[in-house]
Amino acid sequence: MVDGVDLSRFLQGLTYDVGTSIGNYLLCQGWAIPVAADTPDSVLPLSQTIRRPSVLIVEDDDDMRTIVAELLNFHGWPAHGAADGIEGLEALSRFRPSLILLDLAMPRMDGVEFRRRQRKLTDRRLASTPIVVVSAVHDALKYRSSLQAADVLLKPFDPDSLVRAVESYARPVSLFRH
Repeated sequence: MVDGVDLSRFLQGLTYDVGTSIGNYLLCQGWAIPVAADTPDSVLPLSQTIRRPSVLIVEDDDDMRTIVAELLNFHGWPAHGAADGIEGLEALSRFRPSLILLDLAMPRMDGVEFRRRQRKLTDRRLASTPIVVVSAVHDALKYRSSLQAADVLLKPFDPDSLVRAVESYARPVSLFRH
């Protein structure tokens, strides 16, 4: 288990496509070994075969943000990160994601204030981009109604639950044509 992510589903002997940050972490922990660049992959990441709309991860913990992004990328969901609500609002306008994964407890601007400001945006599509709260706040479930969140996942969460939430609540690609 790393930052609430269960790694027990990874199988010995297979090759997994992970980014540099996660790869270095796994190497440092002794959980992975380097292989030659020309070694064929045993697993083809979905991100190379399926085009899906992007997801914005507004999360202050760098490791958690990276792990969630890698998980989503592996499942074919392009992911963008923001370290707090201020960066989240900027990223929302820049990337126009189909879904926002929102932490509640963050510095500078927390998740509640981010959602309040998001809903006041003049761009109606950005103002109505759905959120899934992903938080360790002990009473996070009570925020579902007031934030009009599609769902609430408590940390530590099951990675499959996160992927199912993204698959359930991300808007279809057809809604993003300008």
